Amino acid sequence: MRPTNVRTLVFFLACSISFVLYLHRYTWGFVKKDVQKEFGWDPLTLGWLDGLFPASYGAAQIPSGILCDWFGAHVLLGVSILLWSLSLAAVAVATGIVSIGIARLVFGVTQAGCYPVLNKVSKNWFPVSVRTTAQGWIASCFGRLGGAGSFFLFGTVLMSGLGMPWQEAIAVFTVLGLACGILFLVLFRNSPREHPWANEAEAALIVEDDPEAAYTSHSYLNWGALVRSGNMWWLFLRAFVSNMADVFYVYWLPTYLRRGLDPGWAGTLAALPLLSAAVGGVISGTVQSRVIRQTGNRRWARSGTALAGKLLASGFMLANLAIDNPVAVTGVLIVVKLFTDMEQPAEWGTVSDIAGRNAATVFACVNTLGAIGGFVGSPLIGAVLLSFGNEAGSTTAGWNAVFLLIALEYLVAAVAWLFIDCGKPIGQPNVRA
Repeated sequence: MRPTNVRTLVFFLACSISFVLYLHRYTWGFVKKDVQKEFGWDPLTLGWLDGLFPASYGAAQIPSGILCDWFGAHVLLGVSILLWSLSLAAVAVATGIVSIGIARLVFGVTQAGCYPVLNKVSKNWFPVSVRTTAQGWIASCFGRLGGAGSFFLFGTVLMSGLGMPWQEAIAVFTVLGLACGILFLVLFRNSPREHPWANEAEAALIVEDDPEAAYTSHSYLNWGALVRSGNMWWLFLRAFVSNMADVFYVYWLPTYLRRGLDPGWAGTLAALPLLSAAVGGVISGTVQSRVIRQTGNRRWARSGTALAGKLLASGFMLANLAIDNPVAVTGVLIVVKLFTDMEQPAEWGTVSDIAGRNAATVFACVNTLGAIGGFVGSPLIGAVLLSFGNEAGSTTAGWNAVFLLIALEYLVAAVAWLFIDCGKPIGQPNVRA
């Protein structure tokens, strides 16, 4: 019997969710100015509202992963999409600091489980031979495209092109999110064996090289085995330092570019590294899948690709020390981001390989350390700018120190990949009898 191809439908659903995730997440950065104007809040108040999302997002990671491994991905992710879309809409109808603050907290909690759950989905629906390719498209490509496209679609198309007030533009994004959540609930099932459109041949194809992919629920992590796993501690280290570096592109690159460029040109240039990152993730996932099919060696397909990407990213970042032109620096950063995001599919693939039935919980643990790294990374960049520059953070010496810091963070992540072995699972899961 020829296998059905329901996994292609699941692939497009997962890509759409990843895109909407970042499309919604980056919207706050655009509407902040309108919110400030409407309520008359100072920058410090806006800064506290910024921080509510990563705080609740980081806190809800592991609980979300545990819920997914126990109950399955279907209802949990579908309901999460609906709730985060409604919490985005709540910002548009908020009446003050308390209501917006609650909306931001709920937004973080409901988005927290998305990538841990999608990692579980990729394990349950894609065979090992193409799994990392799919993960590269889902996580790196469509996630980055959603982030890069958020400002353009929200500001340029809806507000500027169609003349919508920011509240109505949020309503459009909300409807898009609700539609995505409903489609997922209607069309998705936790595994091919549960899906009415999939046959037994498709289910067998997916578990052929990974029997653990057949298990979608009623599993909880052996925490002692996780703590004793050297793989996990190296994964935690690289997640921490990689996210410390990644906040530069979200929070600081526009600031750097506006030293000598107008806001419109700076905004366009700031989006280009994110687009490059999308390409890097697709290349990485494709390379890993091909090496696995040809050699059967998962470890160096994953670790080797990530190691090479991080080393090249570190070297190119150092090249910025000899440049003081914002446009030329952006050109280098486009190359840097292409290489550094080659790590992301390797991370997803490694977690899928070593986590067994608990892919969501293990991924959530790694993501939690990444969130902590992001929380630490942005103030650290500010401190470096102040230490090597001035209070305005506008000196070349200050930015060169930041580039050096990021290059070192990439180097540490590269070293970590030398010790990560996706062929060593973290232990047998606990399951319901």
